[in-house]
Amino acid sequence: MATETRPAFRDQLQAQWDQGKFACVGLDPVYERIPQHIRSQYGRPDVAMSDFCNRIIETTGDIALAFKPNLAFFERYEGGDENLMDVIGEIHDSFPGVPVIGDGKRADIGATNEHYAALFDKYGFDAMTTNPYLGGDTFPSLVKGHEDKGLIVLCRTTNPGSKELQEMPISILQATAGELLSNSEFKEICAMYEEGTDPISMFMPVYEIVAFLAAKRWGINGQFGLVVGATAPEAFAPVRAIAGDIPFLIPGIGTQGGDLEKTLKYAPDSNKQGMIINSGSAIIFASSGEDFAEVARAKTIELDRQIREGLGIA
Repeated sequence: MATETRPAFRDQLQAQWDQGKFACVGLDPVYERIPQHIRSQYGRPDVAMSDFCNRIIETTGDIALAFKPNLAFFERYEGGDENLMDVIGEIHDSFPGVPVIGDGKRADIGATNEHYAALFDKYGFDAMTTNPYLGGDTFPSLVKGHEDKGLIVLCRTTNPGSKELQEMPISILQATAGELLSNSEFKEICAMYEEGTDPISMFMPVYEIVAFLAAKRWGINGQFGLVVGATAPEAFAPVRAIAGDIPFLIPGIGTQGGDLEKTLKYAPDSNKQGMIINSGSAIIFASSGEDFAEVARAKTIELDRQIREGLGIA
C-alpha cells in the first residue's frame, strides 16, 4: 500500500471525539458467516471477505469513530495480505478522517519489532495493538520512524482467563525493593492511596501496574492507549484514575455481553471523551441476508445513539 500523509493518531481521535463519535466497527470477517450470496459470487475466500468488508465500510464509515481489522481473520487465507490492504484502502479513500487500528497484538524483542513496525506502512495502520509482556524497552523499536502512530497496550482483556495473570496482586513495596519500580514511581503510587496507608498493605493487580507504566513510563509522544474490556467494568475507574486521559480501546460490547451503561459511567476521560468503543460481530453479522450492510448500518447507528444518550450529548 502506498503510504500517504495522515494526521497523527491522537489528532485523528480528537477530531472524531469532537464530533461525538465513539463507536468503533471491528472487522473480523469469518468466511463461513459471510452471506451466502457473496460467497457464491467469488471463488476465493479472501475476495469474498474483501467485498463483504468494503460494503460494511460503505454503510458505517460516516458513523464510526474508527475501524479495527483483526489481522488473524485476514492472514489465515492465501491472498489475505492483499485483501487487508484493499479493505484499508477503501477506508482511506472513502473516509479519510477515520483512523484504522490494526489488531494484531504484536510484540517482540527490538530487532523483531522493527519488522512489525513496517506494518504501519504496509497496511496503512494509524495504530496497532500490542502486549506488554516483554516490557517497555521493546516499544521504541515498534514505533521507530512512526512516532505519530498509536500503540494500544493490552491492559484488562475480555476473556475469562485473563484473571489468571491480569488480576494477580503485586506488592508495591516489594516491586520497588526489587527495582521494578523506581523510588519516584513508588512515591507517585503511594500518593494515589489514602493518606496514612501503610505501604506494606498496598497491592495492585497486574493490569493496574500495566496502566501505570504505559501512562507514566512508556509513553512516547502521547502515543499509548490501553485495551480495557467492557466485560470487566470494575477496571475502568481504577485504570482511569491511574492513567489519566489516555485513550481506552474498549472491546466486549455486543456478543460478548459487555456493560455499556457502566462503560459510559466509568470509562470517559476528564473531557467525557477518551473512548474507542468497539463492536464487531454484533454489527457485521447482524444479518446473513442481502440486506447485511444496511442492517450493519442500523446497528452502528443504534450503538452511536446509545453512547450519545449515555454521555448526554446531542
